[in-house]
Amino acid sequence: MPIQDNEQGATNQLKKIRSALRALRDAVILLNDDDGLEWWNQAAQDLLLLQSSDKGRRIFDFIQVPEFIKYYQEATTLNTDADADADESVHIVSWQDPNRYLKCELTPFGDEKLLIIYDVTRLQHLEAMRRDFVANVSHELRTPLTVLMGYLENFSDQPDMPANWRRGFELMTQQTARMNRVVNDLLLLSRIEIEETHAFNEIDMTKLLTHVYDDAQAYNQEYKHTIHLHIDTYDGLYGSEMYLNSALSNLVINAIKYTPKGGNISISWTKTAEGCRFAVEDNGIGIAPQHLARLTERFYRVDSGRSRATGGTGLGLAIVKHVLYQHEASLQIESVEGIGSTFSAVFPNNHVRSAAMN
Repeated sequence: MPIQDNEQGATNQLKKIRSALRALRDAVILLNDDDGLEWWNQAAQDLLLLQSSDKGRRIFDFIQVPEFIKYYQEATTLNTDADADADESVHIVSWQDPNRYLKCELTPFGDEKLLIIYDVTRLQHLEAMRRDFVANVSHELRTPLTVLMGYLENFSDQPDMPANWRRGFELMTQQTARMNRVVNDLLLLSRIEIEETHAFNEIDMTKLLTHVYDDAQAYNQEYKHTIHLHIDTYDGLYGSEMYLNSALSNLVINAIKYTPKGGNISISWTKTAEGCRFAVEDNGIGIAPQHLARLTERFYRVDSGRSRATGGTGLGLAIVKHVLYQHEASLQIESVEGIGSTFSAVFPNNHVRSAAMN
């Protein structure tokens, strides 16, 4: 094939690609190594109000949102394999319309970068509707559940109740109690999601972990595990004590529930290079690898039958995930079936309060 035909084919292919990019409803911008605008499609032109004379101007002249600038700098300076945990995108509120939500995704390649900006306003509104729906339904269920539980308790206490009825009332009491736990967890999860800001304070982690340990020992009466608490640093955290207590207790209670009676559970708080690490290690039943990535999904169950038997709501790890997200912390899970699991919450240095400063 002649060289001219190859060049013509490549040129035609490039024209098709550019035409396709121009037709996209999402904003597409090509940036040079100085963060200057090299090329953009029509959607980007409409979003940023660009003119042909703007070629070469820096992207920060048009998008001055602090969250975007921070994300952009991290994505360009930390673009290495070691930074697998770096955010792949950032959600921002439009600087032109506070009711419009945008998702920015930057992909560096060579000395250049490709910036794609999606309009996610509809998705944000749908997510807000979902959160409000769950919160409202959960709140409305609370009153009738309280009434049902009260009457069931009164009837169950009657000494002259026929034996064939008593079993039925026991089952109804168990299921209403379980439903009440689900409703309470849904309300807690909704509250964490809806609150844009949380009341953060300095937390004495030694005191908090001692409280978590005492609650675990009380819950452990039936299971007879040996529970150890190891505090290797007196460093505290800056965060929400109420939510952290709920999240860390969830991890400990899960270890108790999913470890056969008479097991060993270790709770630890240690200093790391990245910050501080809370970990719960058990020698329980373990989790198969295919389940690990989905454990924090709402109502996801590795074994639904066992979860019902232990009284689990399927929301505990979802609560943990959202609480840790609010504290810029990450959840790490290591598990081997039949050997045990380790659940770790790693808090970054900017949320750690050194004991030496107190």
